[in-house]
Amino acid sequence: MMREELLNEIREDVVAQLMQRAPWISQDEVASEALSLTNWSTGFGPFTELIASERFSDFFVNGQSGAWINRGTKLERYSFDIDERTLINYIRTQALRAGKHFDQAHPAVDLELGSGIRLHALLPPLVEGGVHISIRMNQQRSELHHDVQLERVLDLIGNQRKNFLISGGTGSGKTTLLSYIIEQLAPEERLLVIEDTHEIQARHSHLLRLQAREPNSEGLGEIEIRELIRQALRMKPDRIFLGEVRSGDVLNLFLALNTGHAGSGATIHANSSRDIPNRIAALAMTAGVPREAALALYTSAIDLIIHLVGARIGNRIAEITEITK
Repeated sequence: MMREELLNEIREDVVAQLMQRAPWISQDEVASEALSLTNWSTGFGPFTELIASERFSDFFVNGQSGAWINRGTKLERYSFDIDERTLINYIRTQALRAGKHFDQAHPAVDLELGSGIRLHALLPPLVEGGVHISIRMNQQRSELHHDVQLERVLDLIGNQRKNFLISGGTGSGKTTLLSYIIEQLAPEERLLVIEDTHEIQARHSHLLRLQAREPNSEGLGEIEIRELIRQALRMKPDRIFLGEVRSGDVLNLFLALNTGHAGSGATIHANSSRDIPNRIAALAMTAGVPREAALALYTSAIDLIIHLVGARIGNRIAEITEITK
């Protein structure tokens, strides 16, 4: 029996026993308890109300020091009265569902709670003062700053089919912009998105998704980005988009772009467009590729850099640089 089917069977059994043993409980109360049980077993558990009621980019639980939230402008204190044991038990449950562990032998875990919702958690001794949790919510489309720069980007990528990198710091709107670009492309184009976590929130009639996977607690089942890029080339996409460049896999992307697929691209962390060559070279070193070879691939594969900055007036395009071949 599949895990989801087993969980559904357990929930149904618990609700049935509750109705049988406590017939004085109203149907509304039973429905409420069933919903609560679902939230804790397969939903957002102690974060259900937070995610439902707050619009935020980041939420942090700093052990015994309390919680903080970023609603888009700055970090603020947040009242979050959930005991540590409850938080740890919830994260352990979600980790097990993903084939991972969260305990003293495995004191760090990365999880995807839902589409565009990432959770990272640490236990002592990696961190002091109790469990530390970071939740990242993918930014909403409405936060994109629309101006003439955006129209130019859409023309360069959509019509002129320039290969691109979207650069910027954390929270600058890289994924938001990439999602918007994808949605503006012609519906007859076959698009393929590769990510390690489902963050790109784009609606397109012919959008295919490949997602990497970390190894489980036994070190098995890993699917790397480079393998997904290799599989993507066999799926005959018109364009390929890599959610975020984080390692030497960027070289596999450049190789793929050099085989065609004009108008493709990725996002990358960088403080400015001038920092990107050094960033590419550093990532290439992790794969044992020398700087000169990496930069040669970079300049042959990428035509355009779009750099974003985050500000209180909203994230915006700060610079558009076309690479001279």
